[in-house]
Amino acid sequence: MTRTGRTAAPATGWPTGRRPAAWAGPDREDAERERILGLLDRASYAGIRDVLAGGHDASTSSCTAAGRLLGLLPDMPYRAQDAVAFAGHAATVLVRDLGVRQIIHTDHGFPHYSPRRNVHEIGRAIDPDCRTVYADADPVVHARARCVLTGSDRVAVADIGLASGVHRVLEHPAVAAHLDLDRPVAVLCTVLEALPDAVTSALTADVARLLPAGGYLAVCQLSVQDTHLARRADEMMATALDGRWGRLRTPAQTASLLRDLPLVQQLGVLETAHYIRSSYRPAGPPRAAVLGAIARITPSDPSPTASPRAAQTDVDRSRR
Repeated sequence: MTRTGRTAAPATGWPTGRRPAAWAGPDREDAERERILGLLDRASYAGIRDVLAGGHDASTSSCTAAGRLLGLLPDMPYRAQDAVAFAGHAATVLVRDLGVRQIIHTDHGFPHYSPRRNVHEIGRAIDPDCRTVYADADPVVHARARCVLTGSDRVAVADIGLASGVHRVLEHPAVAAHLDLDRPVAVLCTVLEALPDAVTSALTADVARLLPAGGYLAVCQLSVQDTHLARRADEMMATALDGRWGRLRTPAQTASLLRDLPLVQQLGVLETAHYIRSSYRPAGPPRAAVLGAIARITPSDPSPTASPRAAQTDVDRSRR
């Protein structure tokens, strides 16, 4: 404390006027701290899903948004658990039944701390050589995933989501370095509702054009039959997430997204044995459902000499 009553600045060890250039101007450490705190407090769909599924890692803003969504769709905690269960179910089917050994799990949200609930753990329990890349653009999710999901040369984390496009995900250094993109790959996405129409409408064509034959696309979508209710929920989510939202779709709209790929597992409503640690039970019939399906990636050019990654897509012609 100085004689003027002000707290003395801590000694830096640098002579006056000779601080490093990086220290010039505003305090960059404080600015970085504020940026990180802003990210931690920002509402995200990963955080909302974590709250609804019974987790406790989300920010206050995500908790607030989850409460508002719950007011519109009271059965959302069960639907969040359905989406989590689908990821585990799809990983099991892909690796055990379909022989996939490379998985890209996009927009996966907060990692699970329980044993064998993450996709890479499920895959490696079946075959230790199974490789998984987690791809999520949320910086908070990415940071936590790097801490929880690494530690093995069979697991990698990429800071990019499917909203950037399939081609950008595949071009990401973590994906290109970890997977052999000339061999079959499965893409797993459990948040189609968070993706804009521009991405979802081109999804099947993009995976058929950019990935080799023999791979799979596994997706699930939060679906609402009541279009008025879906519109209200979409408006609320778009506001809470600063526009980082797609839209809830009806079952028919969801089915149309997969019309160009042969389905291995038909699109259907997912219902699991829920284990939310709560006595909460919504009144009335379900307002939402989670629809899931697994489709096979086929080459867009049937010529055996054509490279699937370089082939041009002509989906309409192939369907005639």
